Amino acid sequence: MGDTELSYYLPSRADGVNDMCMYLGFRAPRHLFTPTRVLATWTVLLLRHPLLAARVIPPPSNGNPLDTEYSHTRFSYTAPSSPEDAIQRASAFVSLQKGVSKDELLDRFLNGKRLLSESRLTYLILTEDRATTESDHAEFGFFICSTHFNADSASCHQLSNEFFTIIAGTVTDYVLTTTDLEALVRKEWQARWRSGSMAVLPPPLEDRLPPTRGLLRKATEKVDFLNSLRSQIGGHALPRTRGAKRKVTVRTINFDVFTSRSILQKCKSQGISISNALFALSSLAWSRTLVERGMEPHVELPIMMYTAINLRPYLLPFDSSYFIPALGFFNVVLPSFLPSRSCAGEKTTWKALGSTFWRRARSAKAQCVRAAKHPLVLSRAREMARKRSETAKAFAVEDDAQELGLTLPPRTPSSGSIIQQSATPSTALLGMSHLGNLDGFYMRKNYPSIQFHSLIPGTRMRHGGLMVFVHTFMGKLTMDLVYDVDGFKDGIVETWWKDLLGGCDEFLVGKPTSRL
Repeated sequence: MGDTELSYYLPSRADGVNDMCMYLGFRAPRHLFTPTRVLATWTVLLLRHPLLAARVIPPPSNGNPLDTEYSHTRFSYTAPSSPEDAIQRASAFVSLQKGVSKDELLDRFLNGKRLLSESRLTYLILTEDRATTESDHAEFGFFICSTHFNADSASCHQLSNEFFTIIAGTVTDYVLTTTDLEALVRKEWQARWRSGSMAVLPPPLEDRLPPTRGLLRKATEKVDFLNSLRSQIGGHALPRTRGAKRKVTVRTINFDVFTSRSILQKCKSQGISISNALFALSSLAWSRTLVERGMEPHVELPIMMYTAINLRPYLLPFDSSYFIPALGFFNVVLPSFLPSRSCAGEKTTWKALGSTFWRRARSAKAQCVRAAKHPLVLSRAREMARKRSETAKAFAVEDDAQELGLTLPPRTPSSGSIIQQSATPSTALLGMSHLGNLDGFYMRKNYPSIQFHSLIPGTRMRHGGLMVFVHTFMGKLTMDLVYDVDGFKDGIVETWWKDLLGGCDEFLVGKPTSRL
């Protein structure tokens, strides 16, 4: 595994932290989604993308975590011996269920026993609504689950589109029959394994980025990365509770097509994106929440929020699967003070914050553009992955020692560490995942019989986790708050979220909505 993969894998070992899921609701003809057709289609995808059916080989261990080389963790894939073997293996990675709601699926995945494992990195659940009375059509749910160390959200959406293209796509107005799908399985297997070809798993992300050449260049990149870290100052965090109890839930806010179009056009007219606006809304809503609750605002420290950057446009060409966690990370830092100091318990109205909101949204945009277009964006991504991998390995030593009942000496930075302790705080308020316009992933004209209507993302979290997702799908803007209900004090997340939606109504919608 590379640094990015390792940084996701090691924290996931105990309880699946960062495991991803995505529910896609749709209406379609029943005959297209019979068990045989679904299994054949899924088998084709597992053959095309072997990492889906791979397993993880942990590093060798002599019982002492301090001696374990966690960087020796690797993927392993065994090719199926025949098309029939491929189908048999695929059946362990898919299930068809009836009468299971999306809420049940999400709750099981987010809060129940872990569905994925080191030997099952991906899983598909297809549900059918029993309440559908029509004989030829039904309501279905496509629930794709994947570990984060072998994929990202873009991977899951590309996989979903490929699934629907195969099972319901039209080729000169002709949808593949069940016999055709089974023949496709044989064709895919023969193309890869009939001649005894070796499996080629995608190389790690770091190996697909353009390499750094020259000692001076490498030194310059490290200095730049350290300087960028020193500028990432954040002194605000949502107050969390103690304990290991966890109850992750998803709060979804959907806007209709007309309102979504209006919001996006308003953002465009101000020279920003909806993600830029959400950074500003999140920070201002937090400052207002502090004032309302009479809490110390710490206005001398800014608010920091982290988000991901898509590295796919920078990857070197490689004739392989798109399944790869092609992500880098950066922070957006905004002021925490309100323009006019309020007394405790008195919030500045959203209406009075208009100019401040747009100004801070433009600041968020400038930071996002600067991060994406920085000449050293790739070296920063590489060094950040190394930093996160170092942190993950350090915690893995502690986790394994605790499981074995061992006492470790106090942790000290490794001699090879490039990270030095900073005197300034670098605490993030929350994380945001801006998925963008997902309509670009789904070539719906290629499978016109499929009628999508809902899409909900999710991720397994540790105690006190919180993420905000925003995307556009089927022309509708959606915001999802995914968080641990039991991980925060006194309903403060709910207060902050309600205030954020109030700001959204004031500046983006232009009128109050009934959801508040």
